[in-house]
Amino acid sequence: MTAQPSYAPPPPTMPSSRLPDWLRWVGLGCGALLLLGTVGSVLFFTVLKKATAGPEETVHAFLTAAGSGDFAAAHAYFSEELQRAQPYEQFAQVAKANQHLFQVQDTTFNSREVDLKGATLAGTVTLTGGSQMAADFKLVREKGTWKLIAYHIGSS
Repeated sequence: MTAQPSYAPPPPTMPSSRLPDWLRWVGLGCGALLLLGTVGSVLFFTVLKKATAGPEETVHAFLTAAGSGDFAAAHAYFSEELQRAQPYEQFAQVAKANQHLFQVQDTTFNSREVDLKGATLAGTVTLTGGSQMAADFKLVREKGTWKLIAYHIGSS
């Protein structure tokens, strides 16, 4: 018996691309721009969320205090200017008559602005009953702490 020579078939060749080189480069460039835009957007919104974290915490603490009937604690989140405009007695009377507006289970702020002078958060609040209302809050930094300078919950 004689040995048969063994051989391997030649490796398969890669099919040629049907797209011209310039079109592949355009596609790669568009993909890179899309990826860069996505990363940039995520970074921008992360920074914006972090920058408004302090004001948002103040708003949540204010709503929690007012919603639970602790009007003195809620009033403590007012800036000096707002405390002069709405003294504690006046705030407590109005807040007690409209306490359902402060019983918030969720907030959604679609608009957030923050700079060296203050912050503005605007969006909706979802009350414990399930209804949603427009809300906006303006804050300033006083002695290193975020304080409310204006707030509005509901229509009108």
